Amino acid sequence: MNKIPLAIIGIIGVVGLTSAQAQLIDVDFNGNSVGTAYNGGGVGSGPTQSGAAILGSAGDIWNGFDDSAFTFATYPTGMSASGLALNYANGTSSGVTMSISASAGGSYDANEPNWGNTSAFTTAGSPYSNLMQDEIYTTPAATLTLSGLAVNQSFNLVIYSAGDQNLGTGNTAKVGTFTVNGVTQTTTWNGTTSTLINGQTYVQFLALSDGSGNLVINYGGTSAATGINPETDFNGFQIVAVPEAGTLALLGMGLAIPFVFRRRRN
Repeated sequence: MNKIPLAIIGIIGVVGLTSAQAQLIDVDFNGNSVGTAYNGGGVGSGPTQSGAAILGSAGDIWNGFDDSAFTFATYPTGMSASGLALNYANGTSSGVTMSISASAGGSYDANEPNWGNTSAFTTAGSPYSNLMQDEIYTTPAATLTLSGLAVNQSFNLVIYSAGDQNLGTGNTAKVGTFTVNGVTQTTTWNGTTSTLINGQTYVQFLALSDGSGNLVINYGGTSAATGINPETDFNGFQIVAVPEAGTLALLGMGLAIPFVFRRRRN
């Protein structure tokens, strides 16, 4: 009888993490504080993604948040939020909440007809257009905190980042900077890519919640090289708990490692 290589078994195990062992949370940011305030002509609340992205499957339900969920210190910037409840992809309550602090952050939709701005994802008819056409943003450092997670739990975390095709004068790309558990990854989006590509329109972390069940995503705050727009655009994210065996498989697939994995005591 032919034997299945262990590496393949590990990959199959990761793909199969859709059971009660690891439930998925999807978040899509849909606001447009900038376009609304300065008459860009785009919709005030963009559409919410549904179904799969890098993670998930057809029929998955996303948590969509427009500007009504946030408080603005000086509209349309200075965005914050606290205790926003998140549901699982099957629509049931997860018990997890989300808080955001972005002192100079806001939101916008890439499709602003009065300004001539468009989203490459929308123009291309991408199945990820709803997710990637609108976002929250910042240049100085900002934080997003998830609370109510299982304590000291490893998670597969995917963060999406793209903006509009208007990169600004002299810029060839936008860089999104994200730090989780002390590990920093960046996206470098060229304004025309309309698919999900690691390092261009998303980054993926193997993340660890702390002893209180919190997980902090730091975004923005990094100056970019010449020709790169340093504004970090944060379109949304997906997070799912990874059982111990799945964690080992993910390590073998080369995800960012923000901690030293320790054997748990029985």
